[in-house]
This record gives sequence, C-alpha cells and structure tokens, in this order.
Amino acid sequence: MKNFFERAYEIAEPMLPKHFDENEWFTIFISIGTLSISIYLLKTSTALLHTEVIGILLFNLLYTTVGDYFLAMPPYDFYDTVDRNSGELMDIFLQNVVYPFTLLNFIYAYKIKKINKFLFFTLAVTALTLLEWISVEFFHLYTFKTWTTWYSSLFYAGVVIANIIFYHTFHRYVQRLRSKVQKNFD
Repeated sequence: MKNFFERAYEIAEPMLPKHFDENEWFTIFISIGTLSISIYLLKTSTALLHTEVIGILLFNLLYTTVGDYFLAMPPYDFYDTVDRNSGELMDIFLQNVVYPFTLLNFIYAYKIKKINKFLFFTLAVTALTLLEWISVEFFHLYTFKTWTTWYSSLFYAGVVIANIIFYHTFHRYVQRLRSKVQKNFD
C-alpha cells in the first residue's frame, strides 16, 4: 500500500506544473506584487469602502472564472495558461489573485486620481494588454492557439467597461443604503 505522500502526489500531480520555470516564477511575482499594491491601497486610502472592495473583487473573480472557462476550455479552447491545457495550480493564483486584484487596483486609481472615464478606459485597456503581451512574449504564461493579443485588447475593453459600470452602480447602491441606515439612526 502506498504511503500518504505518494497518494497525495498522485492526486495533486495533474494540477502541478510540468516544469517549474519562468511562467511559475512570473505568476508568483505578479501575485505578490498585485496583492502588495492592493494591501497598501487598503491601508492608506479611504477612496473605496471595504464593501466596494469586496464587491469589485467578487465581480472580477466571477468575470475571470467564467471568462477563462468559456475561452480556454472546449468547445472554443482559444488558449492555454501556464503549462497545461487544463487547470493548474498557478491558474488558481492568476484567477483568484492577479485578475481581481489588478482590476481593484485600477479602480482605486480611477477613484483616487479622478480621471475621466475615457482616459481611464484607454489607460487601463492599454496597460492590461501590455501586461498580457509581456506575460506571453517573455514568460510564456499563455499559449495562444487561435487567440491573439488583439482579441485580448477587445476582451479587456469589455472588462474595463463592465468594471466602470459595476463600480458606479454598486457605489450608488451602497451610498443609498448608507443614507437609509443613517436616516434610521437620526
């Protein structure tokens, strides 16, 4: 009978990287960097309420999970992430840390700098596309099959628009709710 660790490895093996190389290191680096920026913003800025932060994170967690499921899995199967054509351990970091927290950081910048929506849209789509291009070209984080960077920029345009709409809608909802609660206590 196999020992516990051998059995655990057999179970985990399909999710482990084939080779621990530049794409895993890059994923770890961007996860730590993105999360560090978010923690810094949470500690130093009151631009977003904690309720809004949680809402933005959950919205983007859902967005990335559903988006990757439809785009990277059959029947479409446009690209693979990291080393495998199905879920891998590093995908968990990408979907649960990098994507949602990067968009949270962009919304923080949008709120703190008070830039207009079109400028924010342009800067955010450009930055997201550039970051993806770097991750593909230098760190092999994605393997495009029929997908291109141009498609990514269109996808990110939708992501940024959805985030702007979500933020403003959710912000108004939270403000109305806070105002109702405040009236009840007055």
